[in-house]
Amino acid sequence: MPEIYEQVGGPDGMRAAVTVFYNRVVADEQLGPWFEGVDLERLKAHQRAFLAAAFGGPQLFSGRSLRDAHAGMEITDAAFDRIVTTLLTSLADLGVPNEAVIGVGERLELARGDIVTVAG
Repeated sequence: MPEIYEQVGGPDGMRAAVTVFYNRVVADEQLGPWFEGVDLERLKAHQRAFLAAAFGGPQLFSGRSLRDAHAGMEITDAAFDRIVTTLLTSLADLGVPNEAVIGVGERLELARGDIVTVAG
């Protein structure tokens, strides 16, 4: 099976996915407030590098750990679920194969414990 990175479309697919994803996130009334005042271009670049590495592409990510990056953000399971759903929907809408979308969801679920910091 090809790596998820290739199924998403390599660097061009990753760029498109991250752009569509963050456009949706900042427009979402529940998720948008977490991103107010954030340098979105910098965050998008970080996210592209992180996802590329996580999905079997180039290992260019050198940022903080997921736990450190999300510490103090008071992210709930509901917010995590909403952000994951937004990403998976973005990928599906871009024509990423269903097998890859499912794989992305499975990999993100493994990160829940490092991102969710508040019960509820």
